[in-house]
Amino acid sequence: MRRLFAIFILTPAEQRLVILVVVLLVAGAWYKHRRDLSFSAAPRPTETATPAISTSPNER
Repeated sequence: MRRLFAIFILTPAEQRLVILVVVLLVAGAWYKHRRDLSFSAAPRPTETATPAISTSPNER
């Protein structure tokens, strides 16, 4: 069992790499979340209630 947990023993350089990767993943998820919020909060254009005006009175 001790041998199995030996894979988690990391050198300081490896520890820094793991921390950097985790920080980048969290920052990426936070950025995506903020971007999704800003897109969903933007007002969507609504269609106008005015009817289309025809060019001649005979067209309907």
